[in-house]
Amino acid sequence: MRTLLGNVLERTSEEMERTLVAVLDEFEQQLFRHAEQARSNSVQVRWLEAQRLVKRTRPDLVPRFLVALEAELACIRDTPGSRTSTGGFRLSHTELALVENLDLDEATVMTEIAGRTEVRNSLPLYLLGQRFGVLAGRPAFDAENLPVGPQALCRMLRQASDCLQLQTEHRLLMFRIFDRHLVPLYGPYVEAVNSMLSRNGVLPNLHYVPVRARPTGQGAALPRSARG
Repeated sequence: MRTLLGNVLERTSEEMERTLVAVLDEFEQQLFRHAEQARSNSVQVRWLEAQRLVKRTRPDLVPRFLVALEAELACIRDTPGSRTSTGGFRLSHTELALVENLDLDEATVMTEIAGRTEVRNSLPLYLLGQRFGVLAGRPAFDAENLPVGPQALCRMLRQASDCLQLQTEHRLLMFRIFDRHLVPLYGPYVEAVNSMLSRNGVLPNLHYVPVRARPTGQGAALPRSARG
């Protein structure tokens, strides 16, 4: 298990490091573009200051993200409720009443990003959750608790991005850029991780079988099922 998780960590780290560097490069360009288009000197100064902050602090972002990723993978045998979700964005109704509006803006954006990515990759995420359950010796992981799922990646980015010391409007811009980069990356990535685990004997025969609808009068269509 340790070797396989090490392989997952290596693959994920490579993909996310490239992605985050590209996100930061585009982010700096966007900050400068916003400054050029600013309608007042004060607004222009604000965007240029954000760009300067990113140039100075960006070397810390990727290492912080990778540390969080390694921690997520190291804790897969912990029960979901026992882990502290620092920087998380899934909030209960009680918690929603206690956080500031700016935090809610970030939470909403991150929820949207993760939700879109999950919908586009629901099948491979389901299969990966089954395989991570085997690795952890516990029931299958749902998308919310999958250590390399979209929600986890968004939590890690939100937490790691604190090092940039940016205002919320600038953080939201960066998260939107991350969204654009994550969508084309994530599908091939999750398929590759599934294939790697399958080749190494983790539910090698697991596949998703669409069950055909019964003829009219014989009952409703059965849901899709996984077989291994």
